[in-house]
Amino acid sequence: MSKYPKGQKKSYKINCTDVRISKENLNCTILLLLLNASPYYLSGNEIANRLKVSRVAIWSRIAKLRSEGFCIEATQNKGYRIATEPKLINESFLKAWLQKLKTECSIFVLEKLDSTNSEAERMLANEIKAPFAIIANKQTSGRGRIGKEWHSPASGNIYLSLAFKPNIHAVRLRKFTLLQGISICKYLRKTTNNNEIMLKWPNDIICNGKKLGGMLTEAKVDCENIRSLVFGLGLNVNTKESSFPKSLQDVATSIYHIQEKYTRVHQLTANIVKIILKSYNECIKGVDDVEFVNRWNELDSQFGKIIHIISGKKEINGKAIGIDPDGGLIVKLKNGHKKIIHSGEIITTKNEL
Repeated sequence: MSKYPKGQKKSYKINCTDVRISKENLNCTILLLLLNASPYYLSGNEIANRLKVSRVAIWSRIAKLRSEGFCIEATQNKGYRIATEPKLINESFLKAWLQKLKTECSIFVLEKLDSTNSEAERMLANEIKAPFAIIANKQTSGRGRIGKEWHSPASGNIYLSLAFKPNIHAVRLRKFTLLQGISICKYLRKTTNNNEIMLKWPNDIICNGKKLGGMLTEAKVDCENIRSLVFGLGLNVNTKESSFPKSLQDVATSIYHIQEKYTRVHQLTANIVKIILKSYNECIKGVDDVEFVNRWNELDSQFGKIIHIISGKKEINGKAIGIDPDGGLIVKLKNGHKKIIHSGEIITTKNEL
């Protein structure tokens, strides 16, 4: 949080229209009030009157929030303000941020999970109303594409899955993962002021050749209709490169390394949830093919490079020249022919064919 302005004497005054009271989660409401007031103080009396509770009740709630990792300053005749927030994701604060961003989505935050995608699938099977988001501060069996493990320590990163029940023909969502990648990548470029953040087909977010994040979309299809869809994102946020296992230090990076400072993970997560929901709706409505291809190619880290791809049991060498309207990778072979790859993984980048 930014510092309280010098010489500021007055507390922030609550706008009665800027907060929706939640009787079920008063912690969320208090945090939202303080968030909206930041960097100014908000008087305990103002909060108590707004929530129709005693000042003692507010004091008790503030003490509970401090025990959860918030540094909430209290100054006589001024009130309270959030000085620092927890490094790990706090459910009430994330909900406060989503309300601030005017984003409607059920959120479930757990300290530890096997995999957010697996938990989302279990919740969908239990008829939890979609869309909803699952976030874990640590994963014990985080996974990427092709059964790969995703390193998921409790260090202030984002391990997130959003679940949907589209019930539409699969062809309408064929661009889904790549479209999400475009939207998330553009947001990360803007928020870090770094245009070296790019995409690697089909599901990686990279920076300076190192992996910053990965996406995993899993769907259940019935008679060519997608009944349920889970989109998973792993994003390295506040992990120092030296904290990665030795096997990953040469291939993984984080936003902390890019910016050389800690990122406010609640604000980042809330914005990403908003972006994913928006991109999902955009995909459902339909995306112009030319615009989609151009948007991807602008962010494609492999465009124009000689690459080596493993696709099933086949290995292919060629020059990457973008994607087709369905999201397939277009590769120009040595003989001049073009081949479209719909599934596979770019293993290496070569200097020549």
